[in-house]
Amino acid sequence: MRRLPSTLHDALRQGRTYARGLHLLLGGAVGPVCVLVWPGITDNLGRTLVACALVPVVPLLLLGLVPGARRAEGIQARLLLVPDDENDIGRAPARSLSDRGRTSVWLVLRCWWGLLVATVVAQLLSVTGTLASAPAVEGARTILGVTIPGGHRHIWYLGLVPPLLLTAFALVVGAGHVQLAFARRLLGPSTAERLAEAERRADELLARNRLAGELHDSIGHALTVTVLQASAARELIDNDRDFAIRALTAIEDAGRRAMDDLERTLGYLKEDEPAARTVRPTLADVGQLLEASRAAGVTVRSRTAAEVDAVPGVVSREAYRILQEALTNAMKHAPGSPVDVDLDVTGEQVRLTVANRLVEEAPRAPGTGKGLRSLRERAALLGGRATAGAASGRWTVSARLPLRLGS
Repeated sequence: MRRLPSTLHDALRQGRTYARGLHLLLGGAVGPVCVLVWPGITDNLGRTLVACALVPVVPLLLLGLVPGARRAEGIQARLLLVPDDENDIGRAPARSLSDRGRTSVWLVLRCWWGLLVATVVAQLLSVTGTLASAPAVEGARTILGVTIPGGHRHIWYLGLVPPLLLTAFALVVGAGHVQLAFARRLLGPSTAERLAEAERRADELLARNRLAGELHDSIGHALTVTVLQASAARELIDNDRDFAIRALTAIEDAGRRAMDDLERTLGYLKEDEPAARTVRPTLADVGQLLEASRAAGVTVRSRTAAEVDAVPGVVSREAYRILQEALTNAMKHAPGSPVDVDLDVTGEQVRLTVANRLVEEAPRAPGTGKGLRSLRERAALLGGRATAGAASGRWTVSARLPLRLGS
């Protein structure tokens, strides 16, 4: 026995094939149901089919003008037509006259296409059944204007049954693909809906990136301080117990701040727990940040302007994170090197510079570059600029942030 074509063989096993067939059948049943109500089924098949195609047109056109009809059809199409990408078919109510018009056209087209496919398949199955039973029945029968003689001499009719059944099945499969193409065209999201969806996804992506940046900067800094302190405490615990105690205290403080940052960041993901959103650190907390770095064994020389407390909230918060990331970077990649921090407010800008001597002989901690990319992104979001690079034996991180957004 010859194998079925791979595509048809796959279609036989896929649930979507039968779901699409059901969708076609539901659409094709609208016309006959309407004709049963009025004007009724007649003995003339052609006249009945024409009535089934024309009677529902006006009601379907009016139904398509109802905003909720588009949503109902979209949900049904997603469930039964099973598109590869559900977003190809919208499920929002009609919001414009164009959406209503496309819905009306879809309803009429679905009715006509389903009726046509159901009629052709029904006739194919009728012919198939007649041929399958003809060898067992003496006498001739007429179907679709063709006379089919019966009797055992016509046993060869049975050889035509499988091809006819496969033809009917292939017709349903192909009609389902055509129906899906109609749905994508007529029930697909409008331009306004696509723009709204793109904006929603962009907002979600931005929020996720911001949360990832917050976790990277705060937790990364805390872990760097913890590793350095733990390493120093292990080396000196026998010789300098007081230093070991200070190191462990610094580890505790860093862990507590990291837990606060983690709780605050996760609070943004819990819409029902707004109380979890604690205050983000700002430039007013720079002193604690620098002291924590010094407690980790880093020599930090700083010059901080008195005006930093007056820096606007969002600028102050982002500047703090940029400074935190710069210090983390220095501790990871240049351990033991003094760090110079210059934080000033001049004119309409916050100017931040963090510099340290390059330590070529020291082992380099592996990095992904996400930290430097994060501080550049933070500055860019505020309309400022941040740079990082080596020059004259020093690694320098520099940021310029406008005090007024958009300036």
